[in-house]
Amino acid sequence: MEKIVVENDVFFAQVREMLDAGHRVTIPVKGRSMLPFIRGEKDLVILERADGRLKEGDIVLFYVGEEGSGRYILHRVQSLDGDQVDIMGDGVLSSHERVPREKVYAKVITILRDGVRKVDPASPRERRKALFWKKLLPIRRYLLFAYRHLPWNAKWLNKK
Repeated sequence: MEKIVVENDVFFAQVREMLDAGHRVTIPVKGRSMLPFIRGEKDLVILERADGRLKEGDIVLFYVGEEGSGRYILHRVQSLDGDQVDIMGDGVLSSHERVPREKVYAKVITILRDGVRKVDPASPRERRKALFWKKLLPIRRYLLFAYRHLPWNAKWLNKK
């Protein structure tokens, strides 16, 4: 299968248009910021429009920065404070984003592990795992190091 590269702004404009029309959208994931729950260039996610219906623990697609010079990111909601949403990646050690609710465009309703096996991030089991992972923040650096160096992960994580 041939891979087509599309500029992010063009790609996400189409994603937002489809979400606004009420469709669910499946997108590939890049990067390591959601390890170990979502693996870049290996997993896919199915998104639906957020419409302000957010809960702590939701995985969301949001925009950070000024229009035209920012970027779209997929991370987990840490807390909600009125109109502001505090968001942080599962594979991130310290930094987090604080964005207005209107910059949160979609939430993940399904993770397609290896592009095939469906995982419901809102299931009680997945929520418990995410909450446990959040509590491990002080030692997350060491856990992620070990995870990245497991023999079955090393091959895809070190792909260039």
